[in-house]
Amino acid sequence: MAAGEGVLVVGAGVVGAAVAYHLTRLGHERVTVVDARDRDTLPGSTGLAPGFVGQLSATPELAVLAKDSVATYRELSAAADEPAFWQVGCLEVATTEARLAQARADVLHGRGLGIEARVLDAAEAVALAPALVDAERALGALYIPSDGAADPAGLTRLLVAAAERAGARFRWRTPVASLETDRGRLAGVRTGAGELLRAGRVVLATGIWGPVLAAGVGVRLPMVDVQHPYVFTAERPELDDTPIDAPIVRYPDHAVYTRRHGRRYGLGSYAHRPLPWEPAAGRDSAELPFREADFGSALAEAHRLVPAFREAAPGRRLNGVFALTPDELPLVGPVAAVPGLWVAEASWVTHAAGVGRQLAAMLLETGRTVVDPARLTPGRFDHWDDGTVRETALGHYQGIYDAH
Repeated sequence: MAAGEGVLVVGAGVVGAAVAYHLTRLGHERVTVVDARDRDTLPGSTGLAPGFVGQLSATPELAVLAKDSVATYRELSAAADEPAFWQVGCLEVATTEARLAQARADVLHGRGLGIEARVLDAAEAVALAPALVDAERALGALYIPSDGAADPAGLTRLLVAAAERAGARFRWRTPVASLETDRGRLAGVRTGAGELLRAGRVVLATGIWGPVLAAGVGVRLPMVDVQHPYVFTAERPELDDTPIDAPIVRYPDHAVYTRRHGRRYGLGSYAHRPLPWEPAAGRDSAELPFREADFGSALAEAHRLVPAFREAAPGRRLNGVFALTPDELPLVGPVAAVPGLWVAEASWVTHAAGVGRQLAAMLLETGRTVVDPARLTPGRFDHWDDGTVRETALGHYQGIYDAH
């Protein structure tokens, strides 16, 4: 793109903030980010994310994006008065011999990706996270010391502040009603107040609402939004305000993951039928009502698995929504059918900074892309019908541990 062309990013969650951060890091100052929220509110998927940042993946592109994100999060946190990322490591607990064998194979897989990992015995795993590792069921664990946990809201604030210092402009309380085209090319966005904001390039980084805006200009984004439970204990008397002091813990055989959140513990489970959700314009929250009928049995089993949850009083229960694609990779790059429209969609906190760097390098045609752009192009499923996109994406939900 021409050096003087402005970039307008729609969405100031962790992905949109990362795009702005990396654009300014590459020297582009004409960056505007618009968001419907105020500066201190994160009602979208970012505000609900539990903050797990795991790098080892069966999908190499996800591993590379996660590694790149960890590097950015470490840099930001090291320079901040209040860190937002803690490199506490991750334990993937094996409760079967088959999983223990997989852990040994994953050590070699990680080595090929440049990610250090090793297999611990059960006693070593329990010693690292006694409140979260089931001593009776654990046979061992894969330990990845460079993984960690993030405060997604704090991390987003750090990205926003760094982008602003480098010249990016953030416009809060500015909802986008529609994308606007002129002779087949994207001209800008129309705000809820009717104002037309023009830009040479527009980046959609609106998470689960991306398909709603894209559909207005005849673009289908191959994403399926799905509901997901995450629950907390009540505050525990033995815990203080330390955000986290033990590894994040995953139980791949049971599709359960858990961590400390200051005075509480949190837990999520994928061991339930996938529940798709259709986003609508005008809704500003990614949190839906929590239904016991949908998640109760899966969470009851998870509570029996994780020691800290067996006797703890229950705390907040969340039903958050995130997006899946048919190959579990994010959508990053230009939309061929509408010149000027770019997307950074279907990305988790785990990969957000890597996605931001990828898109910034592509937009400015400078710097380096993190992975092959063809692997993330938004049009890679254009030949699939809606039913196949939906069925394939939802089919990944319960097996998501193999890729993430």
